[in-house]
Amino acid sequence: MSKLLMFALILTAFVALVFMTGCEGDSQADIESAVSEDVQAASSAAGSGQYGSDVAANVSNVREKFVLKDVDGKQRKWSEFAGRPVVVNFWATWCGPCRREIPTMKNLYAEYKGRGMEIISISVDGPKTINNVPGFVQQMQMPWVVVYADQNSAQEFKLGRGIPMTVFYDANGNETGRFTGAQPESKFREEFDKMF
Repeated sequence: MSKLLMFALILTAFVALVFMTGCEGDSQADIESAVSEDVQAASSAAGSGQYGSDVAANVSNVREKFVLKDVDGKQRKWSEFAGRPVVVNFWATWCGPCRREIPTMKNLYAEYKGRGMEIISISVDGPKTINNVPGFVQQMQMPWVVVYADQNSAQEFKLGRGIPMTVFYDANGNETGRFTGAQPESKFREEFDKMF
């Protein structure tokens, strides 16, 4: 099976699973249109050879391959966070559960930041909503690092059934936990504590 076809199938499966996890948008038609555009854009990039051997990237390479652009246009690398516990959160502006968990994340960030913990939010917004991200981050007053997903992010972090998906790493870079879907503050706190 060609890499292009394989990638299109994986992306389509991911999108279908996102819909099943309860993320909501402005309307079903808007979401389906955005997803269609995302699939076309990904297919074009894959056809151009942009993905190369990184299509099946292994999660053990996350630290080496993590170079993503933040909402201010700056390239961010995993090495910036070396030696610190890190929470990685996949989200989108159109995802209702993602929006609902932001206040919890803000409270815990304020509490744990002093202990060296950092949050990296990775936006998976597509072409129809990506321009909303900087304003949304400002409106929600998200004080942590917010970056845009690239074609490898979901695979490198083994993004599974949908968003929001949160992955927790201790200061040595070892994964200590993960979950998909919005969670109560008690569940987040339990995972934050495991990082230390």
